[in-house]
Amino acid sequence: MRTSNAAMGLALLILGFIWGSSFILMKIALFASDGTPLFPALDVAMGRIAIAGLALAPIAYRHRHHLSRATWPWLVMVGGIGNLVPAYLFTTAQTLIPSSVAGMLNALTPMFTFLVGVALFGTRVKGLQVAGLIVGLLGAAVLAFQPGMGAEMDGSMVYGAGRVVLATACYGLSVNVIRNKLGHVPPAAVASLSLGLMSMPALAVALTGQSMGLVGSHPDGLKGLAAMVVLAVVGTGIALIAFNRIIQRTNALFASTVTYIIPVFATMWGWLDNEPLTLLHLVGGVVVLSGVWLVSRGGK
Repeated sequence: MRTSNAAMGLALLILGFIWGSSFILMKIALFASDGTPLFPALDVAMGRIAIAGLALAPIAYRHRHHLSRATWPWLVMVGGIGNLVPAYLFTTAQTLIPSSVAGMLNALTPMFTFLVGVALFGTRVKGLQVAGLIVGLLGAAVLAFQPGMGAEMDGSMVYGAGRVVLATACYGLSVNVIRNKLGHVPPAAVASLSLGLMSMPALAVALTGQSMGLVGSHPDGLKGLAAMVVLAVVGTGIALIAFNRIIQRTNALFASTVTYIIPVFATMWGWLDNEPLTLLHLVGGVVVLSGVWLVSRGGK
């Protein structure tokens, strides 16, 4: 049991690094080196889903027998609400708020996972898990609301932050669907089939956008495309397979606590990109990880 728990904890840490890095990759695709816009937000979101779906196409073909009358509505929901819509919400949000702040606000996902699970799926949560959620949210608040990191929000930043909050609500619903409705489907099948169902419409939108022309004509075009490919293949396709496996082997709430680890790495990348890093960020990171530990202990 200890080995299994340690393995799940390590998997969460690796996922936290991958998804914490996703925000800086989105920023590279959205903005050129001089800070001017590069690829449109819609193109980045649709390109991310299209590339991820195509990269996982061989896996989807291998698991095609799992696409049945009973599973396809839930797979469409996971692909649309759990991937396509949040991808668009996050890219448009990052045109309004710093990438590190977007990563920090992503820590609201476990709260929505908890609320959706209790309201729609009858999830039972122990007191220690609730305490872990509260501690984790406090740590995320310490990370997010500091001078120079989005505390003095104007209208556009509130609008951007609201998009991230809506995206985390989508994640909360998707995680519960995977755990409660697709628990019998292999994790690789859930990830590849749900992304595959979204990849064709996403590709159609991406190909009609401006990004294809910018790849060859803009000095940062190839750099932006490379960031989008890594974001899609590693940060979406491969990471989702691992995440779905964690959901099925533990529970939706524990798996969603990966979003408490994401702010730590999002802040690190923000600091490397010349965003301020203070002692409070380090304190917030420790508090966040403490919340993850409490949720893990409560879910045993």
